[in-house]
Amino acid sequence: MKDIQNYVAEAESVCLYAEGNSTTYASDTAEFAVVLQAWNAMTAQAIQMPAFGVSIDRLTREELLHGYWAEFVFPSAHVCAGMPFERLLFKIEPDYRGINLVRCNGGKYEGRCYYLDLREGDMKAFSAAVQPYAG
Repeated sequence: MKDIQNYVAEAESVCLYAEGNSTTYASDTAEFAVVLQAWNAMTAQAIQMPAFGVSIDRLTREELLHGYWAEFVFPSAHVCAGMPFERLLFKIEPDYRGINLVRCNGGKYEGRCYYLDLREGDMKAFSAAVQPYAG
């Protein structure tokens, strides 16, 4: 089974959010390449673990209006660990040592999430790399 972080290279775009404002970059842009490179560096040692998080669409959409977020958008649905997704959304918190990936499926952020333990790493370098392109 392929780990969730390996699907990101198949994304058709990435949407970066800053305080509710969003900017989308297609996979053939330099900005997407920066995000993908930062993602690969951040998750190089990551391990996928069972997530405790469950998303409720309304609450996730409310949270998306605050802070920095990134969302990988896929051209079609994928399935990992028995859970389908069309988008993967996560909050960018520089000091976090793990990533709760919220699945969007059928236009809703509902259900169980994926979790990546960054092992000895954190999100500082990823945050610094992508914030200039956000929102």
